[in-house]
Amino acid sequence: MHEIGLENISVQLGTIKALNHVSLSFKRGEIVLLAGPNGAGKSTLIKVLLGLVKPCEGHLKLNGKKSKVTNSFKSTIGYLPEAVAFTESLNGYQILKFFATARGVKKTRISEVLSQIGLTNAAKRAVRGYSKGMRQRLGLGVAILTNPALLILDEPTGGLDQEGLNVLWDVMKDCAKEDRTVLISSHDLTLLERRVSRICLMKNGSITSMGTPASLRFQAQLPLRVTFEMGEKDQEGSPFALAIKQWHKSLQLMFSEYQIQVDISPDDLMQLMDIKANHSASINRLRVEEPGLDMVYEYLLKETQP
Repeated sequence: MHEIGLENISVQLGTIKALNHVSLSFKRGEIVLLAGPNGAGKSTLIKVLLGLVKPCEGHLKLNGKKSKVTNSFKSTIGYLPEAVAFTESLNGYQILKFFATARGVKKTRISEVLSQIGLTNAAKRAVRGYSKGMRQRLGLGVAILTNPALLILDEPTGGLDQEGLNVLWDVMKDCAKEDRTVLISSHDLTLLERRVSRICLMKNGSITSMGTPASLRFQAQLPLRVTFEMGEKDQEGSPFALAIKQWHKSLQLMFSEYQIQVDISPDDLMQLMDIKANHSASINRLRVEEPGLDMVYEYLLKETQP
């Protein structure tokens, strides 16, 4: 299996520069989430990897060496498009058999894939009777037939119920365990956050931010919300509330019957915990909430100019 990368890729589509000197590498066993607004260049980047769009600058890299998107390379890719369509009169088994034959995959693999995507019991049913989620799972089955070195998933969560999502998570985990690479293009950051190794944010054809979910949160430095569950109600004039106000006069405290809430900078959290330690007898428990990844995403896209 290859370590794959794109080096200094630019794509011109008419008067629009769809990709502008994009460099991105994928390690074996890594799950990378590609995120950004519509028109950011995500689909174009995928099309470059699939050999559907030829860049005007830059090149593919395999194991650190300059290469081309050859048929041999394309044969190592599995692809699930955003919208899947199959011949309605065929059943699930027949669809997989068709693609298995076209790709030189053994027939025994068909049963394995049907089990993996949870469609064994529906294998003999015509696709016209499949729900949107079942069609999506069948598309995923086609994408993984060859055990691809690089699995590309374009908005894979659309139409999936919890059972379908569990199938998707298992496929992604299996790829990572087997040192295969997964590239996901999706707007569903919150759902995917705990399941990806890195996130690549794109805007106007360029990569604006890249890193682990934790590192992107650190980069954004958005406030944390800390909630203290108190032993008594009406805490507005309590020694603990007054100590916080004395420490940081600009902080706005929010009070409910048994709660004190405050939004603080991540850098201030340790000092707040020191104050909490001095008043621990009056505090039953606390909760620290990080900003949602969708908030981090919006902030970084606004703040970072490509």
